Amino acid sequence: MRYLMDENMYGVVVSQLRNAGHDVNWVAEDSPSSADPNVLARALREDRVLVTLDTGDFGKLVFAEGADARCGVVLFRFRGTSPPEEADFIAGVLDTNAPWVGRFSVIRTGPA
Repeated sequence: MRYLMDENMYGVVVSQLRNAGHDVNWVAEDSPSSADPNVLARALREDRVLVTLDTGDFGKLVFAEGADARCGVVLFRFRGTSPPEEADFIAGVLDTNAPWVGRFSVIRTGPA
């Protein structure tokens, strides 16, 4: 799978996915501080699923402003978990090769 990890993603997730054979680019490595519209446009241009922990901006871009998200967006939201638990969970979910393209997926854990 081809992923573009938002700048806020854990580095350990990037490493785990790369080690599992996924093609992963990470905004924090090659274009830090990029604006969210530019990150989404990059995911489209590079044909990558965008993965983020950003709970507000990408949803607003896609649903309120009509931005193109055909690339697929996977938003993770956590409550009551530690960063190491979150990183393991994210890597496990993304390593399943679920059909993310063309969808805006929200993955939540913890109490509502």
